[in-house]
Amino acid sequence: MSAFPPELEDLVIAHMQGDNDALASCALVSRSWLHISRPYLFGSVTLLDGTYEDFLRLKASPRCTFIPSIRTLSISRPQKGFSDMPFTKLITKLAGFPALTCLRVSYEHWIDLSPSSVATIVPVFHDITELDIQHSNFAAAQVIALIACLPRLEKVMIHFLADTRMHALPWLPVPPDPPDPPRNLQVVRLRQECTSGSPCIGILSRIAKAPLTVRVLGLGEISRKDLPAVGTHLRVLGPALCDLDLEFETHISASDIETDLAPHLACLTHITKLTAHIDVSDALYAGWYSPLTLLAALPSEPATLETLTIVLANYDLHLMDPELFDWGPLHAAARAHTRLRLLQFHVHTSYFSVDPVLAMKKIRKDVAPLFAATFSVEVEACDP
Repeated sequence: MSAFPPELEDLVIAHMQGDNDALASCALVSRSWLHISRPYLFGSVTLLDGTYEDFLRLKASPRCTFIPSIRTLSISRPQKGFSDMPFTKLITKLAGFPALTCLRVSYEHWIDLSPSSVATIVPVFHDITELDIQHSNFAAAQVIALIACLPRLEKVMIHFLADTRMHALPWLPVPPDPPDPPRNLQVVRLRQECTSGSPCIGILSRIAKAPLTVRVLGLGEISRKDLPAVGTHLRVLGPALCDLDLEFETHISASDIETDLAPHLACLTHITKLTAHIDVSDALYAGWYSPLTLLAALPSEPATLETLTIVLANYDLHLMDPELFDWGPLHAAARAHTRLRLLQFHVHTSYFSVDPVLAMKKIRKDVAPLFAATFSVEVEACDP
């Protein structure tokens, strides 16, 4: 047995969270450590095409003791390769996770969220608080029908993908009397890559009409035609929002945002964090206006904004030359928000285009000094 002070065991185990090798070795120190480590070792499970059958066999075994520790279940499917087991059939075999709170699905061939699918999913995942669906080919009304049946849901993330194989899929309008989303819903992040239709707007419209208090809202790939609707819904949701993340399609002009969106941002009286995305490949023309225009439109009296995050996509070292890329107006707009203390740069790049380490060094050298005298500046490379 270990002579390690028992009152420090929880602290040590929590410190090693994410290092499964170290956590597994804890059993060599004390069997009690293995028990404490279970929530971290078995807290998350990912099912792939090649692993789900083995997992189901293990789950059915009387020797399987980690099921009560699983809090996050991820079901991931590759772009190529089909499974003989339909998705809904797989779902029926996944009942019995008493601690499960988060369901993540990346399933490109799941193309229809029919009433029968909802009826299958809801009994199995009735108590989850977080739902994350990536690469979905659903209609907005279908997603609303699903989340309305999950009463404990607090966080929803949906990434709509318009697959060329699904060109005939109807983007169904929201029905006249759709069900209300769960009352506990506080975090909504929606992203769409659709050549036709606006499923994100359909969901946002229903949320704006419901008696909800959404604290965090993220909208990705907002098109020019969607700007007026986004502005209208922000006027409704704005007073409760604390965190707003907006990403626009390229080539949307500053005047577009000023006309259709900016007038509605004055109601964001409790906003503490703003995230704006810049497509650096378009930055020399209009890309930098996004955070500038949004900052100028946010109320500065009373000042509430504390963190500004700028996401730099399609990063190019040459385009970030300070002689070509003018950050001065953004700095001036930021200074108007007297509680703003933290400026974060998230660089979305890859080793195939630009070394992320070089990208971060260049921003720290050329861009950060402009803001460092006033704000704390953080630079981080992130996966796209």
